[in-house]
Formats: sequence, structure tokens, C-alpha cells
Amino acid sequence: MKTTYPFELKPLPYAYDALEPFIDKETMHLHHDKHHQAYVNNLNKALENYPELHNKTLLELLQNLKKLPEEIQTAVRNNGGGVFNHNLFFDGMTPDSSKMPVGNLAKAIDRAFGSFENFKETFKK
Repeated sequence: MKTTYPFELKPLPYAYDALEPFIDKETMHLHHDKHHQAYVNNLNKALENYPELHNKTLLELLQNLKKLPEEIQTAVRNNGGGVFNHNLFFDGMTPDSSKMPVGNLAKAIDRAFGSFENFKETFKK
């Protein structure tokens, strides 16, 4: 997958219906193929006339916003941020979850809440 301009929509790491019944197939298509794609398209449009930025990764662009031409800073922040956040969002979900946190996260939850069950109850409240 290409990591510089023109940016591409990252494929879902699972099938569109893999998260059912929690998130239905149609919602996943809409959110990924339309909404997320719009962020990618708008980021590419913002960068189109700035070939000096075409070799920058998304992370490099977002970490150096103040160094970008002022006229595209907002578009890169909003749309590049949208791409980054949606990549994180889709990658953070999985149909194969153990449903229990592991490693450092599990330890931190146990320290703060006593157990994962206590954490879930506090989160619901």
C-alpha cells in the first residue's frame, strides 16, 4: 500500500460483515467506502499542487503542520487527521477479540479498577 501522495484508502483488515451483530455490513461500507474515502480524496486534493510535499508520509505531514503552506494547513489537519483516525479506528476493531485486555493494558485496568468486570461496570455508568 502506498504511504505517500497520492494517498490510498487502506483496506479493511476484515470482511465488512465481520463485526456483526455489533456493526452491520451496510454501516461498515458507508463509513469505510464513503466517509473514510472522502477524507483520503480531500487530503489528496489539498496536496495536489504541492509536489514538494508528495514524498511525505501522513505522519510526517501531521507532525509538521506548521511547516506546511498556510493555505493548506487546515485541510491537511482535518482530512489527514480524518484518515489517520479512521485507520486507527478500523484497525482497533477485530472480529477475533479475546474480549479481555492483555499485557500492560490489563495490568493498568486491574490496578485502577480491581478487575476488568469492575472497569466495564464503571465504563457503562
